[in-house]
Amino acid sequence: MTAPSRKPVARPGPAGDKKTTAPVQKKSGRCPICGKPVSREHRPFCSKRCAEIDLGRWLKGAYAVPGAPAAKTSDDELD
Repeated sequence: MTAPSRKPVARPGPAGDKKTTAPVQKKSGRCPICGKPVSREHRPFCSKRCAEIDLGRWLKGAYAVPGAPAAKTSDDELD
């Protein structure tokens, strides 16, 4: 059995180049929270519940990028 072929799509290349051809990447169509198939109504999630779980994670800072704390500036200090 052969793998399905991907349809090439013309995409702009670096400055000065003409268009290059790259395969189209198909998204998995799975909910990032539970892995169930995505619902059109709640895309990219499967349900309102999973969308709210994701929102809660954002609000708690679970998706923060790790790194050193930023240096304080004079605007950060209260007089």
